[in-house]
Amino acid sequence: MDVGALADEQADFELAIPLAELSRVRPQLGTYSGALRGHVHFEREAGFSVAVLELSGSVQLTCQRCLRLMPWKIGSRARVALIARESEAGRVPQHLEPVLASGGKLSLRDLFEEELLLALPIVALHTDEGACAPAAGQEDDSAVHRPFAQLGELLKRDK
Repeated sequence: MDVGALADEQADFELAIPLAELSRVRPQLGTYSGALRGHVHFEREAGFSVAVLELSGSVQLTCQRCLRLMPWKIGSRARVALIARESEAGRVPQHLEPVLASGGKLSLRDLFEEELLLALPIVALHTDEGACAPAAGQEDDSAVHRPFAQLGELLKRDK
């Protein structure tokens, strides 16, 4: 999309973005089902085309403590200045994040995917450690498993 024309028209877009289509985000997701809702409004500010992004919904992540799926709410808002060349980044006002739109063109899906990556935690963990405890009747996953414990004995026998 031509960002200059969109900013001049103050265009608005509502999007439903299927998670399965977001290839850069998929490795962080526990499941790819569902979609995120997005809204983008284009405008001009300080001589730049600006995109105001809003992203909302929920994704399933894998808790790195218990390795079970957990819901993660997404509610993100960002204002980005769309620049044609990296050399323009220094002129962007500090309250705007510069985003490269080579040749004045931009993919909305790529822009939302970038925003989603920023909204995800670095390490997904249940906020309540109790959520990681095994449910009644389930095996305790906290026991230490040592799959190579007997390897030392086998190596000693081969000598």
